[in-house]
Amino acid sequence: MISPHIGTDNSRADDRTPRIRRLLFVADAAVADVEKLPPPVRTIIDSAEETHVLTPTLPGRLAWLADDVDGPRHVADERLDTVLGHLQAIGADASGTAGRGSLLTVIADAVTRVAPDHILLALRSPQHANWQERGLVAYIEERFGLPVTVYGVDLDGQASTADGPLLLCYDGSEDAAHAIETAGALFAGRAALVVSVWQATAGLGSFGWAGDSAPMVDFFALDRAAADAGACIAEEGANIARASGLKAEPEAVEAIGPVWKTLHDLAERHDAAAIVMGSRGLTGLRSMLLGSVSSAVVRHSDRPTLVIRQPRV
Repeated sequence: MISPHIGTDNSRADDRTPRIRRLLFVADAAVADVEKLPPPVRTIIDSAEETHVLTPTLPGRLAWLADDVDGPRHVADERLDTVLGHLQAIGADASGTAGRGSLLTVIADAVTRVAPDHILLALRSPQHANWQERGLVAYIEERFGLPVTVYGVDLDGQASTADGPLLLCYDGSEDAAHAIETAGALFAGRAALVVSVWQATAGLGSFGWAGDSAPMVDFFALDRAAADAGACIAEEGANIARASGLKAEPEAVEAIGPVWKTLHDLAERHDAAAIVMGSRGLTGLRSMLLGSVSSAVVRHSDRPTLVIRQPRV
């Protein structure tokens, strides 16, 4: 078990903290009070030199069928006032607009206009997600190539208050290493758990592949090797995290069921403040953190999740 939680300093980031120049805050939902912001989200906002808030107009199915768009527009305007009020209360340099038009269009227009280097998404929690939101994070990350942080807000304006370690997903890829380094720049000094996920083969049983004369495959030995390799990868990731300013410990875990569920359950068990993932991982059997996994984690978790793509040359 990782060392005790480290509290978040909610003061403005000091001169030693690498700052986000321009943060685009897309708010499909708003917390009831600024103190309800998840600690990692507050850190990201505090690290931004400028924040531009976008509250999209997102009519639901019935509103579209009834041709009722004025109601959702009014709600978006009110949400913008609420979020700007929260940001001004904590001293953030914030401005904002209520988007008019399709969700993807208003986000694309805002990215062109604001030129952000980080996108923060406040979405309704998974059980209350809007029908238009599915695939949104993957689309934004793929199209704009920017770090994306997502968190869920329920219908009562409550968000995750978890303040445990960061859960950093690592598979040995350059993208995963870059994600850890980015997390270190944003959250220097925090406790972190660097996780490598491995999958067992022993459940397949031991049998000959090509008749009785073929060598038997020792799946249990393969599992031991996979677990050992996972431990080495986790330690490698922890070293990257420590070099990036985090108080990191490694953990190699066996995937029980889908990889995203293993990560989700581990985050719950450690009360993780946030989950950090690269957008792409390795290919082949070693890949535990492909884009589909990060998308599933975002879809099923309401705690802040950072999906970070390595800049392409």
